[in-house]
Amino acid sequence: MIPSQIQCEALNVRTDTKICPGLAKTEQGESYLLSARTPGPNGICCQAMTAMNSLRMALSVIEQKDLGDSGYFDVVCPHGFVTFRLSRKT
Repeated sequence: MIPSQIQCEALNVRTDTKICPGLAKTEQGESYLLSARTPGPNGICCQAMTAMNSLRMALSVIEQKDLGDSGYFDVVCPHGFVTFRLSRKT
């Protein structure tokens, strides 16, 4: 079965405070469940979501056997501060 929910974690924030200096103020360790709607009320940065959306879609439609050994994708936000890890919800 192909999952419809993708787990998204702010894996690393490359600042001294571990908080993104952008408008969304993403903190290291934040976690979101991405499905038919974006998370809220303290949702994900819209620019980061734009950067990761194609990989989120790939995780939703590709069979597990075709993902390789890791089963996840790491995505760096457009500003280069936050690395997000996308994985299937288990």
